Amino acid sequence: MKPSTERDYHKRIARVVEAILDDPGAPHTLDSLASLACLSPFHFHRIYRALTGERVVETVQRVRLARAAHRLTVADEPVGNVAADVGYGSPQAFSRAFRGFAGVSPSAFQLRQRRLTSPDADADADADANASSAARLASDAQSTPVVQIVELAPFDAVCLRHDGPTATISQTFRTLRMRWRQLVGDAVSENVDGHTVGICTGDPEEPGTFVYFAGIIPGTPVASIAPTELSGELETVRVAGGLYASHRLVGPYPLIASTFQALYGGWLPHSGYEPDDRPNLELYRSKPLPDQRCECVTDLMIPLRKE
Repeated sequence: MKPSTERDYHKRIARVVEAILDDPGAPHTLDSLASLACLSPFHFHRIYRALTGERVVETVQRVRLARAAHRLTVADEPVGNVAADVGYGSPQAFSRAFRGFAGVSPSAFQLRQRRLTSPDADADADADANASSAARLASDAQSTPVVQIVELAPFDAVCLRHDGPTATISQTFRTLRMRWRQLVGDAVSENVDGHTVGICTGDPEEPGTFVYFAGIIPGTPVASIAPTELSGELETVRVAGGLYASHRLVGPYPLIASTFQALYGGWLPHSGYEPDDRPNLELYRSKPLPDQRCECVTDLMIPLRKE
């Protein structure tokens, strides 16, 4: 497929994803989505799954649950209300789906996010959390800090700029891996797991402000790659390094946005630090199998000013 044709297909599917993001509870029919993508209904589902790696119904569920995660982070309201607002007919169905998505129950997730947004909050005050989850989370809070202050050395990344909603970032990483494989060969490209990074500025909720680069941190210096080999979509991005607040998220990637929100709204104002004029980083430490998405390990990094 020609690069221009491939980009056109990705833009068509991105329009579909944006429509789902705007209203995940809407009755998204095959005909309406295929029409939006200007594709034949006979082939739409195959093309969508080939480019996104999932079915439309899976995208809808993921967007609903990501929206629920955001609500559980920023709003102090009963889990049942959140379930109804994101389109689930019963709290039981929502709880099952959310546990499969995040690896914990909605109540336990709400408690965990409350630890980020209100560092001094008493975990026992959350009546919705069951006793075992509260005890485990309280124990975790005592044994390891939620946020660590770390110093990163500068590094270079071979990057592909993302164009579209955050829900399609995985597509950009798939394209990046394909371009990287073409550049360095299959043997080298197989070793990128644990060496991928997201470099981002702005707010994904504010149109026009969010800039995201999907990157691979090469095992060899980027300078050893001829500039002509990086022509086209790939480019080298220099990460300056420095002081960062680091939070390790163990959970599916759609939780990244709500976790960053919790860090900015809760931890940062209480920390005594100020953010520096550098991009945030998402350091992807693992590449779980499809049935282990709730076990993804990502280090979320907010740059800090040195005193």
